[in-house]
Amino acid sequence: MMFFPSNLTKKMKRKDKVYSKLKVLTESIDIHKFKFNGEKIGFDAEFIGNAVRVNRNNTSTELNRLVKEGKILKIKGKPVLYLEKSSIENKLKRRIENNIYESYEEFLKLLNMHNKRQEILDSELSFQSDVNLISTFENSSIKSALDTIIGAEDSLKLQIDQAKAAIIYPPHGLHTLLTGPTGVGKSMFAEAMYKYAIQIGKLPQNAPLVVFNCADYAENPQLLLSHLFGHTKGAFTGADKEKNGIINQANGGILFLDEVHRLPPEGQEMLFLLMDKGIYRRMGEEENIHKAQILIIAATTEEPQKVILHTFLRRIPVIIKLPPLSERTLKERMMLICRFFYEESERVKVPIKVSKEILKALMLYDCPGNIGQLKSDIQLICARAFLDHINHKNNIVEVKLSHISNIIREGLFKIDKKRAEIVRGFNLIGGEDLVFDAHKVSLSDNFYGQLLVDDYRTREDFYALIQNSWNEFSKKGLSNSEIKERMDRQIQEYFNNYLNKFKRQEKDENDLLSKVVSPKVLAIVEEIFSDLQNSIVDPLNHKVIYGLALHVETLLERLKIGTIISHPDKKSIIKEHPAEYKLACQIKEKLELKLNINIPEDEAAYIAMFLYAVKPEKNKGTIGVLVLAHGPSTATSMVRVTNSLLGVDYAHAIDMPLDEKVDVALEKAIEKVKIINKGKGVLLMVDMGSLVTFGEVITERTGIDTRTVEMVSTPMVIEATRKALIPSMNLDMLVEDVVNLSPLIGKRHDLINFEAISNKGERFFEGILIDTLDKTLTFLNPKKAYKSLKSTLEKILEALSLPLDKEINVKFILHCACMLERVIKGEALPYKKLDSLIKENLSLFNIIKKHFKPLGEIFGVSIPDTELAYVLEIFEAHFNTLVNVK
Repeated sequence: MMFFPSNLTKKMKRKDKVYSKLKVLTESIDIHKFKFNGEKIGFDAEFIGNAVRVNRNNTSTELNRLVKEGKILKIKGKPVLYLEKSSIENKLKRRIENNIYESYEEFLKLLNMHNKRQEILDSELSFQSDVNLISTFENSSIKSALDTIIGAEDSLKLQIDQAKAAIIYPPHGLHTLLTGPTGVGKSMFAEAMYKYAIQIGKLPQNAPLVVFNCADYAENPQLLLSHLFGHTKGAFTGADKEKNGIINQANGGILFLDEVHRLPPEGQEMLFLLMDKGIYRRMGEEENIHKAQILIIAATTEEPQKVILHTFLRRIPVIIKLPPLSERTLKERMMLICRFFYEESERVKVPIKVSKEILKALMLYDCPGNIGQLKSDIQLICARAFLDHINHKNNIVEVKLSHISNIIREGLFKIDKKRAEIVRGFNLIGGEDLVFDAHKVSLSDNFYGQLLVDDYRTREDFYALIQNSWNEFSKKGLSNSEIKERMDRQIQEYFNNYLNKFKRQEKDENDLLSKVVSPKVLAIVEEIFSDLQNSIVDPLNHKVIYGLALHVETLLERLKIGTIISHPDKKSIIKEHPAEYKLACQIKEKLELKLNINIPEDEAAYIAMFLYAVKPEKNKGTIGVLVLAHGPSTATSMVRVTNSLLGVDYAHAIDMPLDEKVDVALEKAIEKVKIINKGKGVLLMVDMGSLVTFGEVITERTGIDTRTVEMVSTPMVIEATRKALIPSMNLDMLVEDVVNLSPLIGKRHDLINFEAISNKGERFFEGILIDTLDKTLTFLNPKKAYKSLKSTLEKILEALSLPLDKEINVKFILHCACMLERVIKGEALPYKKLDSLIKENLSLFNIIKKHFKPLGEIFGVSIPDTELAYVLEIFEAHFNTLVNVK
């Protein structure tokens, strides 16, 4: 840095220069500040010499002369510090006898002697004022800028606490360094700290926040320092007028130095005086010193110890490390995704529709650029979708799979690894696409609530689960017994997941309960169970008591606002769960008495369902499923398809070659039944002949309960296996459901009879297929996949002048849905002799390819000919079946 001393300075003697500069420096000191925070005051010979352009040795000589003359104070140590005496006397309002101090500690005694009691009182009053102000704000219902950061109560909790402490610390806060890789949100975090300082009153409303990226001028240190500190006229070539720097602009507020590691060493050193003493000089200045009260927040992507001067780091007491996106929770990542789509809808002023499979992909793909890249990727996706919106003149921007990049699409392949976490934390199975419309709805209320599962409250979710499920299953045409079976399973899963949240955080369960349940309600529920302990056949542990307490808390909230919910089938609950209903009525009566309220009669049915859902299972185990069929691989083929579709390894198979003796097959079956029996018996699914009699023999010889269903088909095996996995299922129920309920069951093995199905049955059939797809597909929306595939099938059959047949409908949709996922994953199947197949069936192949092209566009993939060859085989087999039937 260049200095240009004035003519007056040149004519002064060396000693006078030194004395004059030291006097100016000393007068700029705020003694109260340094006494409070413990920083040293004083200036060493090297610093003073640089300021007056005199070498260190000559400066030291002149300083010692001035000490002897009694004009300055000398404080021994490393380094030796000097102060102009009369300035200090004026600040202390007293005369100073000693000119030399053996240590800084000795000099501090001089400072502490000055009106010590008043200083302590002033400091305490100032600190108490800050504490009162902050306490008032923190206890208000308004969330601070720091508390609204996504992750403030989770992965960023420590960082938020550090940031608050840095802002709150008296008297003016603590300089802070934010570290972390590119894109983690350092700039946003710094802005939140600034807003927090204003919210709690540490900074006035008009306090400035000045942002300076040190990388912008890293290649030109002189220009960088000019922007920071300002310069005088003539300070360097091109400086034709005076200019204030950003430090002047930031006075009274916060200066954010982004990429501070790009600040050259001389720039870091020039900040020392500002950070230590609140003063600075513009470039080219010799005499003038400017004051500035600034809180510095710096940021770097590098290891601070490797790229920043140690002496600079020493002056930054708070270092906050922000984690990369990979270390943030999936919940936080989903909230960020929703926020960015919401912001884009605000920018384009058009609603944006996004499917849940795309949200899953964004939630799971590798995003090395962190939050910054995630936001950019979403902006690019919306830009592509917006272009389609303009071209097609739709009233909504619809984001499709074709709009996302291959890198983002790879996130879909990770769903299996994260499936348990996704199920626990998100409502992403099925359901409608999300529409982000910033001009009509609130982000938090309408999206976080739809997608995120609340960790601690049931609120109305339990009631919504029952009512919505009842309505949904009724629309699908399910029978009453099928509806109850499905709802029982859903309720069981819901409360198991719900109570498991307490198991995962057992040490903190009392703290969790205190947040959502009043002590009075918990005490009453515990008292009720204590009073009713003789009526309870199965002992209920404290987890169940806690769960019911939360349930009651929700009930009270609903009653307060006048919300009454009717149970859709109270009569069935009374009939099928009499013990639980009787206990629920007793609980209801005691709650009314102890809480002095009236509870609707239907509430007893809900409580009974709760008690039924959480009671311990007496009959452990599941039903085994064994398929036996003639032929070299008939049974194996059906089981392989079933297990693959359901994502399990549960159903078992025994193939019986046509030349194999019956007694050999029987022995195989007996041994297999012994292995797969899990305590609730085994369902034998057979095709014909002697296999039908195996069940009775196996039960007689092993004592294992068995049932037999004949004329087996692949859809039957799928249905039986799916229902066998239900904990409450028994053998007789399973047989009844498989034979009487499933529309996939017919009288023949090779051709399924669907003609007798009513319109209600049609809806049920569709529901079963979609339900199977839901359990099969990794990421595709099952409803969308079913609708698109059925439309494609209808168009192909129309081109072939053939009616829609339910058998080919099942085969086509199940096969093609799995095929689409294979193609998206880049795992398309090869096909031997592809050319010869196409040549022999060119007309049919062209029809299939023509109608699969728009399907590929819908899902953003290009379907290869090898996969279309397998689709062609489905139609060939279907033609052969029709010919044989005729």
